[in-house]
Amino acid sequence: MEDSSSRIREEAERIDEIIDTYLPKEEGPASTVMTAMNYSIHVGGKRLRPMLMLETFRMLATDTDERLVYPFMAAIEMIHTYSLCHDDLPAMDNDDMRRGQKSTHAKFGEAMGILAGDGLLNYAFETAIGSFDLIRESDADDTRKLELTQRIAGALKILAAKAGIYGMIGGQVVDIESEEKPAGEVTMDTIMYIHENKTSAMIESSMMIGATLAGATDREIAQTEKIARDVGVAFQIRDDILDIEGDGAVLGKPIGSDARNGKTTYVSLAGLDGAKSDVKIISDRAMAGLSSLRGSDTESGRFLTDLISGLVNREK
Repeated sequence: MEDSSSRIREEAERIDEIIDTYLPKEEGPASTVMTAMNYSIHVGGKRLRPMLMLETFRMLATDTDERLVYPFMAAIEMIHTYSLCHDDLPAMDNDDMRRGQKSTHAKFGEAMGILAGDGLLNYAFETAIGSFDLIRESDADDTRKLELTQRIAGALKILAAKAGIYGMIGGQVVDIESEEKPAGEVTMDTIMYIHENKTSAMIESSMMIGATLAGATDREIAQTEKIARDVGVAFQIRDDILDIEGDGAVLGKPIGSDARNGKTTYVSLAGLDGAKSDVKIISDRAMAGLSSLRGSDTESGRFLTDLISGLVNREK
């Protein structure tokens, strides 16, 4: 198998090409918001969520064209990007830069930053729903069309739930409220709720949608959800660790911001050594769960393993 970092770069470039085909045309009286939406998508990102979705699909699919997953890959990146647009707003994190470029509100104004996020969220569902057109236009028999339609419906349900008040938004709410509390009032249960929802929910969404569209069994989908939750939690704890001992030049941002802001994190509660130990336990559990899934020994399964390992052991 080729070097995984090269493969990741190639896959990210291919995913960019796929996403571009679903972006709105910058035309008409409301073209400014389309321009802001597309700018936000193009600011950058590793495309990890659509990549996890695609590779999970490839690992588990046996008789389904991977084009079925493309609209959902674009949709998950639109939802992720909308959340960043809103996170950067003055009322939230008040960041004027995102990945070395102006954040959306800094470039287009606060009102358009809000509307661009709103537009991306709504357009994500328009895009995902478009996958029904692929089924209607196919030459499959009625039984097969019904089966694929049911998979899409299941994927849409996951996409909505994981991005909503019982998922990403819920985690963001608790994170914001926790920042307003004295450090001693923020418990490990609260930190875990934030990590499992603000971070893990969209990783769960990505992998579960890939499994659902591939025709995985209910047991396999449930196992995928557990794996993705562990990946998200380990990813976020690793982020907390890097904020203490990471290399600012490698990370591309100053380290120590959590401590300077008095923010309670997993590391501040568990200690640095405890957090490192827990990352290993959680990531090992995720890898063991992945190895038990059907297709984990295929090329896609091995690449997915490398991808997840890289996420939880990253230096930036």
